[in-house]
Order: sequence, then structure tokens, then C-alpha cells
Amino acid sequence: MKNKDKKFIAKTLTAITQNMLSVAANSRCMLIYHQPKQPKELKKFRKF
Repeated sequence: MKNKDKKFIAKTLTAITQNMLSVAANSRCMLIYHQPKQPKELKKFRKF
């Protein structure tokens, strides 16, 4: 792979990961009595 391709793949995976972290930080668990504690690092991805 060329260096340009590696950088593109790394940027794409970073964007996907940040998007999924944002979704996880802003949503609740679907089960009624189960909401696990979120790590402190995840709270910086909240949108509100």
C-alpha cells in the first residue's frame, strides 16, 4: 500500500470511530433496568 492510501484509511477509520462514540455517548441502553456506567473519556463526545 502506498502511504497516501494508509493515511486515507486511517482518517476514515478515525471518523467512523468518532461517529460511533458520539452515538454511544448520546444514547441509552434499550433494556429498562440496565444502563452501564460510561467512562469519563466518553463524556467528551456528548453533543448536548
